[in-house]
Amino acid sequence: MAAALLGCLAVAALSLLVVAPAPSYDPWSWLLWGREIAGGELHTSEGPAFKPLPVAVCTLLSVLGPAAPLAWVLTARVGAVLAIWLAFRLARRLSGGSALAGGLAAVGVALCGAYLSYASSGLATGWLLALALGGAEAWRAGRPRLALACAVGCGLLQVESWPFLAALGMVLWRQRPGDRVLIGGAGLVLPALWLVPELLGSGDLLRSAARARIPNVGQPALADVPGLASLWEAVRLPLWPLWVGVAALATTALRGRVARRRPREHGTSPGVATPADGTGARHSRQATDTALLPAAAGLAWIAIVAVMAQVGGFSGEPRYALPGMALIAVSGAVGLTTAGRPPARPLAGLALFAVIGLMAVSAVPRTDDLGRLPAAQAYQWELGNDLTDAIDAAGGRDALLRCGRPYVGPLRGPLAAYRLDVPKRAVEPDLPPAAPGVVLRSRLHPDAPVLPVAPPAFSEAARTDRWQVLRACRR
Repeated sequence: MAAALLGCLAVAALSLLVVAPAPSYDPWSWLLWGREIAGGELHTSEGPAFKPLPVAVCTLLSVLGPAAPLAWVLTARVGAVLAIWLAFRLARRLSGGSALAGGLAAVGVALCGAYLSYASSGLATGWLLALALGGAEAWRAGRPRLALACAVGCGLLQVESWPFLAALGMVLWRQRPGDRVLIGGAGLVLPALWLVPELLGSGDLLRSAARARIPNVGQPALADVPGLASLWEAVRLPLWPLWVGVAALATTALRGRVARRRPREHGTSPGVATPADGTGARHSRQATDTALLPAAAGLAWIAIVAVMAQVGGFSGEPRYALPGMALIAVSGAVGLTTAGRPPARPLAGLALFAVIGLMAVSAVPRTDDLGRLPAAQAYQWELGNDLTDAIDAAGGRDALLRCGRPYVGPLRGPLAAYRLDVPKRAVEPDLPPAAPGVVLRSRLHPDAPVLPVAPPAFSEAARTDRWQVLRACRR
């Protein structure tokens, strides 16, 4: 595992040379909050939902100063690469050692929805999946405490993991009485780490839950039936041949159950090996059932996301369902390479080429999106760095803050707050500018309009490649 982590770190570091390490909206907020905690304060009344684990890591990274954003994105990418490697390892084991199954699982995870895009911009989806897969490996290796630690890590990243953590806790509670203090402590600390920082930072214990119920435009929560909309968005995330693989596994498992019933119907003891139900057949059925476990967990995950969207009013957007879909991709890769394998070698070779061809065809639209990712990330990287130059050109942070309230366009609030070193609530990203104040104008992406629009009272203080600074100062 140490060698694997070093390898993942090397791959993630090389990715910085290809795709710029520009954080997106949520990571800028985590970086801002981490720096505040390191300075002895916390202001969470504005911004996305608070996530304890990313904020804790960003608190440690804050000692790096200007390099903290790059370090966080690198950390997020390490988790994403580690999850892909663990998916390869798990699929290879579940398929009986097939490197092809491992390779298809790795590709399936990497091209599942916007997985690589999320990793590139510093979202923690990769670490969530890595901790889930790592916990499964720890359980298989007979290390229940490590499995519990991985599960707690998942719980500190996304609340959808809490039912799985509760199930693991109940199993360990019965099997390991000596660890009950540890298990009970985890059950108490987990919600405290979500709620107490919000209470201290905003005064509202449930601020994050309320913020999570404010969906972006076009998300499932705004549909007529949010639960169905969430499910529909989720099932489109994996490459479609992987669903065929899951169906093949399920069909094989169903045939095995039918075969098990036949000896009973003919008066034969199910424990006696027969031509229809020999030792090899039983082993094959067990392997098939085990290979379906990731898909079962993934389906339960996306069901939780859909129920939360339908009943709780949460957004239900695809990125919350993505970890579940990635687990389904692992089972699908195993199914494509093992379930219903033809006995004749020529047919097996044709099936192999067909599987690879189907995966390649289904991956083409995803690779087109990935082709645009470097340019998009490069623009966001320039946008973040150029803001620092624009602030300096306009007289510096202190001069701008003395002038009045900073106004910046939508989805740029955490970035502006981080660069100005102020709480997020000090920056206004949505309301139209009003004097006295400072307007930081830019395009969110190259084809977007320049926002916000300032009234005539504001005059230009500085201009850079990506930003224009206007001000109407206090008298």
